[in-house]
Formats: sequence, structure tokens, C-alpha cells
Amino acid sequence: MRKLTAGNKINFTVFAIIIIVIIVILIACLRYVMGIDKTVYQIEANTFVYDSENVPVLIENGGTMQAKWDGNYHLETTDGMKYNVGPQSVMYNKSSGKVSLYGKMYQVFSDASVQTLSGQTEFTNFSEDRFYKLADRKYLIISDSISNEQKNIQTKRYLLIILDKAGNTLLLNNEINAKTINAMNLITPSFTFDIANEKLIFGENKIDLTKIIGSTNMYEEKVEVADNKNENNNQNNGGTTIIQNSSSTSSNNNSSQVIVNGNVNNNTGNVSEDNNEGGVNNTPLDKNVSLRSATSTSSSITVKYNVIDPESKYQTVYINVDGDTSQTIALDKADTSYTITKLSPNTDYTITFGVREINTDGTISERIEDTLIVRTEKVSTNIDITRVTSSNIYFNLKIDPNYIYDSADIVLYVDGNEIERKSIEIETATSTNGWTNSFKYEYGSEIIIRLENVIYDGNSINVDIQAKMKNY
Repeated sequence: MRKLTAGNKINFTVFAIIIIVIIVILIACLRYVMGIDKTVYQIEANTFVYDSENVPVLIENGGTMQAKWDGNYHLETTDGMKYNVGPQSVMYNKSSGKVSLYGKMYQVFSDASVQTLSGQTEFTNFSEDRFYKLADRKYLIISDSISNEQKNIQTKRYLLIILDKAGNTLLLNNEINAKTINAMNLITPSFTFDIANEKLIFGENKIDLTKIIGSTNMYEEKVEVADNKNENNNQNNGGTTIIQNSSSTSSNNNSSQVIVNGNVNNNTGNVSEDNNEGGVNNTPLDKNVSLRSATSTSSSITVKYNVIDPESKYQTVYINVDGDTSQTIALDKADTSYTITKLSPNTDYTITFGVREINTDGTISERIEDTLIVRTEKVSTNIDITRVTSSNIYFNLKIDPNYIYDSADIVLYVDGNEIERKSIEIETATSTNGWTNSFKYEYGSEIIIRLENVIYDGNSINVDIQAKMKNY
């Protein structure tokens, strides 16, 4: 027998290592595949869900859902539409009010213990508050009362919370689709969720959620540097900065109110004129701008903002909108919200919030305060075939009230042949109950009711909105 040379020994060792690595990878893949939920779930009609790209979807006529080899749940409706809803999914049935969870997730309790859930979990009672970590920087609250501290966000039943690495937050459910810029706490009757810091607070117990499956959150709290005068004010007022507007300063006992970063600070004490020259406050007054949130419909985006400018230092406060169209809009500094209209549905828009400021030397500088991307919703216009008799086909049409057509036709096709055409009653179709009507029908098996000749904002647009059924 020949002895192995040194070179052959090295080659043999490398080959053996490669074989071992391949075996380990195969075992890991096998375990992964074996661990995938193989259950086929029946999804009820009128179910609301967000897909893997956080686009809202309404499953009108039901369907089935199953996890595939990629680890994501894939949903197919009875109408033939297919959606990837990600490795975890939260669904809300508008008819029953039921919330259903799918996939692996981690329920966090008040004593910091964690329970791993998998498969399907359903809720119809929301009086007990529950908190879940779904994935890295993705959370879910189940509660009958969910709000932020300012109460300008209030909802119930469920709320998905998705953070980006900078601590900005996307809030999603069947009522809310909002992106928040500033750090926020969400409150339920049982706990508080410090979103940006990923802390769950039950009374005195603060739970670090980053320790559950880790976190890639890179948020850092901003440290405010105050001058000596403000530091003294903070000490005298329990840490709350009080800003006194010079126009409200007098020797009388007046009450002034200044909004700072969305918080209302009240000053009811006497202010002596001896502290100022001739009764005029020479201390520069605080100014501030902030973009609070942005919410969308199928044709609009509403931005909420705050502007504090007591000395009119800001020449212009504006938003710039970039998407399939571009526009710059000057904002009213005294207002707190603006709605951008005539946008395209299911389209990403970059919202830039900026200011032009008058400097002390009279020059003007410009800076960008915040930038975020907002996607408009899909058009929620739907046709339902409600009943078929020997002589009539009945249907209901609901037009998205945020994307109202100027005019349109609704057309009946049977076995590929046009049978009848009607002009839509737009006002009725945009009502809560929609427009119910019927077509004459004699025979045929494949029935299609479709929208055609759609005019929106004076222009003809292409839509793919139809209802199909087989009648044997």
C-alpha cells in the first residue's frame, strides 16, 4: 500500500472538511424545512391584512394561506389574487372583529417572562392587554385602548409597530397607516411601550426588548444643551422649561401658554419689568419646527407638523413632494396639518420638510428638517356579485371615497359577449352601502362584471376592477 504524501494528506483533509460542511448545511436546511408551518389556513371573507411590503390588502371573498419553503406565508384569494404576507401575519376580520395572528412570535409578560407562539392564534376579546415581539424591530399590541401620550393617536384591538434603525416608527392597523418621526410612547391600561428605546414598562418594571432575539436598532436619544438661564428655569419649575413670550410679559399676574415640541407649558407667575430693559425681553425666544406624522389615502397624504416661531425668524416653512410628480408647498406656520391631494394610488412619495430662516445678519439660510417616504394606498373600489337568478344578475359597487371617478361604465359580459352596459351612479357608489343594481340575464356560465371608460380628474384611466363567477 502506498503511503499518503504530505500534499495528499492536505487535500484529503480539505475534502473531508468540505464534506462535513455540506452535511451540516443539509441538516440545517432539513431542520428549517421541517420547522415550517405546513397547515393550510382558510381565510374568511372581508379580512384585512398588510402584505410583506406593508401594503394594505382587503380579502373580500376569502381564500387560503400556507407557509412555503421561503418561510413566508403566501395567500391566494378565491378571486385568484396572490400575496406574500411575510413570516408573520396579523389579520383583522371586518365582519366579526376577530384578530388572527400567524407565524412564530414572542409574547412578553409583566414579569419579563417570554412565551413563544407559532401557528395560528385568534382573539375576539381585547379587554386583556397583550404584547408581542414579532421580529427584529417589529412589535404588536393587542388592547381595547391604545394611544400615545398626546392622544392624537388613538385606536383599539390591535396595532403593528415597525421601527427603522433610526427609531422612526410605522404604525399600522385597519384604521391607522402612519409614519412618525419623533420618539413616541404608546400607552394601554396595563403597560407603556417606549418605542424608540424598545422598552416595555409595567409600572416600575422596565423590560429591555432588545434582549429578545436581538435588535439592530441604532436610535440614540438627543441630549439638549441648555444655557445657564434655562438650567435655572428648569430647576425652579421641576425640570420643565418655561418660555415667556415678551408680548405677554407685564407686571400683572397673567397666564401665558407656549407649545414646545407638542407639549403645552403654562406660566402663571408674575414677571417683573425690572428683569428687562424697559420691559422688553432681550433673551432670544425659542423657535422650533417638527414633522409629527404622515398618513395616506389612495389619493392624498396628510402631514402633521408643529412650528414655533414667536419672533418670525422662519421666512418659509415648506414641504417638497417627489414621486410621479413633484411640487413644493409653503405651509401656514399657524396651522398644524396639510393635505397633499391629487396623488396617484399605491405610489411612493418622498416628503421633505424644510425651512428658510432669516439670520441675524439679514441673510437667508435653508435647511432640511425631516425626510420620509409615504406610500399611498391602493384604490379600494370593489364589485361584488350578490345574487344570480334565472333572469337577473345583482351586484354591489363601492367606489373608494378618496378616489372618486368623474364617470364610468359598468358592463356585463357572459361567456365573452357584452350583454349590457350602465352608467354608474357615482354619488351612490361612494356611499357607505355602495350602489346596488342588476343586469338582465338569460343564459351562459362565465359571468364577468367590469368597470370601463373610467374618467378621473378629467382624464381617462385604466383600471382592472371586475367580479367573476361561474354559473352552472
